Amino acid sequence: MMKDIQKFWQARNWMKSNESFLTTWHAHVGYKLDLFDSFAEGEKVEEVAAREELNGQLLLRWVEVGLEVGHLKKTITGKIKPKKKMLKYVSAKSKDSVGILLREMMELHIPTLMQYPDLMQNNEQISYLEDKFANVVAETSALLEKASVPPMMKWVGKYKPGHIVDLGCGYGGYLKKIRETDEKVSLTGVEISSEVAEEAEGNLRNDNITILNEDLEDYINKGEKVDMVMIHNLLYYYEPKEREELFKKVSSLLNKGGTVTVISPLTDAKHGQTFAAAFNTFMSAHENLFPLPTEKEIESHGKAAGLKVKMSKPIIKEGGWYLLGLQKK
Repeated sequence: MMKDIQKFWQARNWMKSNESFLTTWHAHVGYKLDLFDSFAEGEKVEEVAAREELNGQLLLRWVEVGLEVGHLKKTITGKIKPKKKMLKYVSAKSKDSVGILLREMMELHIPTLMQYPDLMQNNEQISYLEDKFANVVAETSALLEKASVPPMMKWVGKYKPGHIVDLGCGYGGYLKKIRETDEKVSLTGVEISSEVAEEAEGNLRNDNITILNEDLEDYINKGEKVDMVMIHNLLYYYEPKEREELFKKVSSLLNKGGTVTVISPLTDAKHGQTFAAAFNTFMSAHENLFPLPTEKEIESHGKAAGLKVKMSKPIIKEGGWYLLGLQKK
């Protein structure tokens, strides 16, 4: 009898722990289908289903979950409205939206983690489809910029580089912020995804910023000298044994006293190790992604390339994201 009770309580605890997943699932569906906007003024479920051409029964189930987890509320007339926080933080139309993180988690990370039993049993890895998720990753990086721009701007202000290149620039958010404070600095972004590069060019067409749609290795091989290089969210695309060579190549681009900024989640850091462990798990499931670096590894690679770490700053503690700055001796 006691064992049956213990089994029941253990099962109950697991069910309760899954409530947070249900909350994330609900927010993700609402973000992807713009449902919080659809109900913004207060609507009947059947009205939204007809207008948006959605399955009415499934929409009703989504609404019921939303009422239970506190994302939605019902008016005295029976209409459904989202809570204000959902319109602010999950609506794709809001400038404060973090919905892209939900999409990356639910469409990229969790599906990969669910394959773990088969991958472990079959001793296999899957291939990360960079083209398929290029825009999702670029949007996530743009969200990360909001936390990292202030210390980045202090770094730029301190060293006053004349020419900056962002390797893997995404939508070019860092370059745009730098241009807003300095009209004279020469700015170049290098982006391998043609779709993302095209978006960046459109965003920056009036900012006198050069966007190159090419592989960063091709750019490095040109040998153009610059004063600052950004390698943000790139290290996990390189095998650990290849990273030292990457730092040496980046260092070869720099004028004397030039600097490098690195943004990455770090393992064995003071903050965010739960996320870092989960991120490493995701990386390891892929044949073309690699484990996260440690700060000591970056310091070692930098030293071998004639670079010295001058700054190490957590920018999103919960996620283990750090900004490191290195200078060429």
